[in-house]
Amino acid sequence: MITINKSLFGTHNGQAVYQYSLQNANGFRVSVLSLGGTITEICVKDKHGVLKNVVLGYAHLEDYIGNGAYNGATIGRTSGRIHKAAFSIDGKTYNLYKNNGENSLHGGKEGFSSKIFEVKELANGIEMHYVSPDGEEGYPATVDFKVRYTLTEDDSLHIAYEAVADAKTYLNITNHSYFNLAGDLEVNGDAQQLQIAADNICELAEGLIPTGKYIAVEGTTFDLRKGKIIKEGIAEGHPQFNITRAYDHPFVLNHSGLNAAPQLVLHSPESGITMEAYTTQRVAVIYTGNFLDEVPVFDKVCTPQEKPAKNPRFAGVAIEMQDFPDGINQPNFGVKPLEKGEVYKHETIYRFRR
Repeated sequence: MITINKSLFGTHNGQAVYQYSLQNANGFRVSVLSLGGTITEICVKDKHGVLKNVVLGYAHLEDYIGNGAYNGATIGRTSGRIHKAAFSIDGKTYNLYKNNGENSLHGGKEGFSSKIFEVKELANGIEMHYVSPDGEEGYPATVDFKVRYTLTEDDSLHIAYEAVADAKTYLNITNHSYFNLAGDLEVNGDAQQLQIAADNICELAEGLIPTGKYIAVEGTTFDLRKGKIIKEGIAEGHPQFNITRAYDHPFVLNHSGLNAAPQLVLHSPESGITMEAYTTQRVAVIYTGNFLDEVPVFDKVCTPQEKPAKNPRFAGVAIEMQDFPDGINQPNFGVKPLEKGEVYKHETIYRFRR
């Protein structure tokens, strides 16, 4: 049985922000804010049976507001960068808000991550709802958007997205949680082992914009098909790291779907916790927290301890299941706009075991 606890987390622009904590019979717990559909904690038992928070989060609302790490947030209308903050549909150009140099990042100035959602409780989780008006952040069409967070008794979190627009538009939605399976930041995030079923990554140009070309992972530090300790991969280096500092790349998944093998496996030797990720999306953008030392210090939610002066770099790894970033501007990626009345529907599952 899944229990749901609702509590006031704070106020934003005069509106109440609630935290919804979902828990199964094993004690597996996921907490989500009505602000941005933001995951604040995922608490999992480690190999000793001790509950540990395995995502980076905060205990206070003010630390989430305007935080450039986007930790835990729902990202939309589009995730990643849009080159020169513009795209065209049927010959008409749409200009977006430039919040990352000359580019638009993660939905613009006030994307889905900054919106307060309506929330409905379900038998096994919650459904969050937001209507994005035509022209918001420069995007066309009114979009009726829902995201559902549901738990199962096998310690899995399901995140399901659904949207319908009243005109042709472009959507690419993800969640931006940073995972550190050691739990409660007891060991840095780059000590985790990461395995991804991907033969190619997207090549990036300056500004972290995909060029439309692929790089084969074979023989490079991007070959994670058999698994690799993150810090060892960073130490191996690659010319792409001159642009990104470390991993911050779209991995082109070899397969999509929820019923086959996981597309990604993350493991902490410290805690013994393993996370298997399944998705209907085509890409996993992997960002190893290369600039997390520049954002507010994260809280250890399950077992509070004294905070350090600043976050360590690579404190957690963001796993952004999505379509190709800037795909609307890259014909080689085969990304199509969402048609009027067409249902945008994707799901990602995070399954934890030890």
